[in-house]
Amino acid sequence: MNKNAEFDKILAENKDKIFRICCAYEKDKDDRDDLFQQILINLWKSLDNFKGLSSLSTWVYRVAVNTSLVHVKSAVTRKNRFTALSENTNSVYNNSDADEKLETERQTRKLYGCINMLAEFDRLIISLVLEDMSYKEISEITGITVNNVGVKINRIKKELARLLGE
Repeated sequence: MNKNAEFDKILAENKDKIFRICCAYEKDKDDRDDLFQQILINLWKSLDNFKGLSSLSTWVYRVAVNTSLVHVKSAVTRKNRFTALSENTNSVYNNSDADEKLETERQTRKLYGCINMLAEFDRLIISLVLEDMSYKEISEITGITVNNVGVKINRIKKELARLLGE
């Protein structure tokens, strides 16, 4: 398979996961889009170096998370901003659908806002949990033991519950 076809396959299978990682690390839509693009660039550049020692999805996660961490560290001075709701929401949906969609969007933004308050490593772990990754897969990506993954997840869930309650 040539590099273009392989990259297209990786993108098709992982773009939603990559986007959710971006959401965990960036609140602002423009910054999130920049991060997404940078992750794709890094995936493309490092595709030739993928040796198959781990699963392809684990490799994609590592590249996405490492890129996100570098991105966040280089953007420390940027002002934190929340993404505004689309102005077109009400014109696309009837009122009951719009109310439900707005509430879902509000809850999702609140959750990601709380996730953004977590430490970087905790954001990584909860992002992987939200992707339905197994403890073993999370352990491989993060480099911590499977037991430690379970402990961290429980602590993160308690912290998110506390933050969401505030």
